Amino acid sequence: MNTDLISLGWNETFQLHFEAIKQPNLIPARLTRENRGQYIIHSGDKERVARLSGTVRKKMQSNGLQPIVGDWLLVEPNPVSPEYDIRHILPRTSLFERQVAGKASDFQSVAANFDYLFLLSGLDGDFNINRIQRYLSLAWNCNAQPVLILNKMDLVGDLQPLLAEAREVARDIPIKAISAIDPSSLNCLAEFFGEGKTIALLGSSGVGKSSLINALLGEERLATQAVRDEDSRGRHTTTWRELVKTPNGTLLIDLPGMREMQLTDESKGISITFSDIEKLAKTCRFRNCQHTGEPGCAIEKAIDNGILDIDRYEQFLKLSFENAQVRKRRAAKKQPKNLTQQQRLDKEEYFKEIHIQLRKNAKDQRKFFND
Repeated sequence: MNTDLISLGWNETFQLHFEAIKQPNLIPARLTRENRGQYIIHSGDKERVARLSGTVRKKMQSNGLQPIVGDWLLVEPNPVSPEYDIRHILPRTSLFERQVAGKASDFQSVAANFDYLFLLSGLDGDFNINRIQRYLSLAWNCNAQPVLILNKMDLVGDLQPLLAEAREVARDIPIKAISAIDPSSLNCLAEFFGEGKTIALLGSSGVGKSSLINALLGEERLATQAVRDEDSRGRHTTTWRELVKTPNGTLLIDLPGMREMQLTDESKGISITFSDIEKLAKTCRFRNCQHTGEPGCAIEKAIDNGILDIDRYEQFLKLSFENAQVRKRRAAKKQPKNLTQQQRLDKEEYFKEIHIQLRKNAKDQRKFFND
């Protein structure tokens, strides 16, 4: 394999996909930046500009695809311009997507092919356990290893109580406390670095993603802004997605800050993040226990005995209810117009299952929010 490509994250998996296409005129390149339809790619030896023809764009969109930062593309030289034409997107090993603002059933792919997803949370006044739980639920659907990064430890007198709160919800996920303005504190992240390794950074505005990237790059590459004193919230400084390389060969993707991250069907992520609650529910006396006063309810017993924190259970209900609604909207959008009799029956059964789950979640929420 090409060693220059390996330094960009190329591996045997991508090599096999490339060889399977069997078009020797195409060359692999990684998408490093996309801004308003302009694609900057790196083919191992240098950066190039690539474009997407209308025909290829239409074909990709019909398959629910569009080039995003981190993608491995197959391109070929354009015969009449210095640009390269994008022909294929290789299958992704990991993917982060988010809900499009204002569109309840539309989702946008954001970044692909990263090995680790750094979930940044500030240790200042914007520290929020519920937001961390939401981000963890999202992270497990990406097919990459999440790592919880607690930034701004220089602003905290006693770090241990906040670390304890984070460990309670993060469970087995690695947690690292750092200060982006103190290079020595970043040594704890070394285990995630390496030639060709890709890390995506996710967090709300003001948690210090751009500051951390600048520290790892050793230069002020990305713009930063101070957070507001009154609520420790930040302003958006990253308006595009870009893949950059650090001196040690690690590749970083800075994702735009997002204040409220909506779920995009994170059933798997919720199950992993709240595995303790799902495990408890399986020990209820009745299989269809609604956890609203039934005898032998393990959930209510755990809450009464202080084993399960009621705030954590309420957050589980909230995310489960939200996720069930997302599943229903996505399923409705994907349904073809002309269905066979069996397909209609399957559809009715599927929506019935989701509707039952929505009603159950709503009932649970009313009980615990109103008690």
